[in-house]
Amino acid sequence: MSDETRRRAADAAMLPIRASLAPAGVTGVHWLPDADGDPVVWIEVSTEAGRVAVESYPWVLPQVQVVLSRLGLAPEKVQALRLQVTSAEAQDRLFEE
Repeated sequence: MSDETRRRAADAAMLPIRASLAPAGVTGVHWLPDADGDPVVWIEVSTEAGRVAVESYPWVLPQVQVVLSRLGLAPEKVQALRLQVTSAEAQDRLFEE
């Protein structure tokens, strides 16, 4: 799978991932490849409490992997996937003095 095909598959997966995780409080999802080209999916929630909750749900990673698989990301890249969960609350604190 070419880098462009991999990028398109991951881009296409962001909206369905967000929709499937919205009941858990997810407000945003994006991805970036790491140095090896493996996807790192960033999940955003509103609060730090929400972040802790989403990180504790054992079904979140498999859910994201299923969506990526269905949209054509190669199995070896799906298995190498890493998740990062952040909150808008934590991001706002970065700019407080």
